Amino acid sequence: MFKDRILVVEDAPELREMLELYLQEAGYAVESTALGRECLRLVEQDPPSLVLLDIGLPDIDGLSVVARLRASSPNMGVMLVTARDDDFDRIVGLEAGADCYLTKPVNLRVLLAQVRSLMRRYGKAAPDTPSGLRLGRFQVDLLYRRILDEHGEDVSLTPGEFALLIGLIERRGKVVSRQQLLSSMRMGPDEEADLRTVDTLIGRLRRKLERSPNRPLLIQTVYGKGYRLAAEGEIVEELAPSS
Repeated sequence: MFKDRILVVEDAPELREMLELYLQEAGYAVESTALGRECLRLVEQDPPSLVLLDIGLPDIDGLSVVARLRASSPNMGVMLVTARDDDFDRIVGLEAGADCYLTKPVNLRVLLAQVRSLMRRYGKAAPDTPSGLRLGRFQVDLLYRRILDEHGEDVSLTPGEFALLIGLIERRGKVVSRQQLLSSMRMGPDEEADLRTVDTLIGRLRRKLERSPNRPLLIQTVYGKGYRLAAEGEIVEELAPSS
């Protein structure tokens, strides 16, 4: 069976093992190391399809590793996974050559969707690899911030709508309070929003993603608590043709 190779570079043993096992279960061949120098050696010896890299490594700064990887292997995916969530670090990481930047704690479902998107970008996705994260009849490409319907047509979402949807995806199957969703939107210092903004955006998302916005199956209201994105396998009716 065809397998894409991923190199995980993470100095925290528990997280490194978790990422390795999770990606192996998703069908990838995974190698791992805790050191930046070992990462560079392994890539030079046999370049993987993708490197999943922490910034805070014990021997070399991860941003330096990114720059060297990009210079030597322009056709290899590079994903930063780090506890640094400052916008400056994000910008520096992307400008150094990373394809995307995820912050810890890592949502494994979101990470896997990003991995699959990167594999498709570099033309290395296995034929039987599911293409991205699915929401009922929709396919979500987190890397390119796109949503496609069952006909392959783009569903246009505003940045606020997409940010709110990501907040739901990160806790899929669980109840998310309006305050949590508001926080997930990360409004800028000059932007104003309150809990009513969340309700407004939920209404707009339902009009774009639900068969029947007044009877939502995908984005559910949990009265007195917040909203919940239906877990995988819960929305069979949502896939059925409209009567």
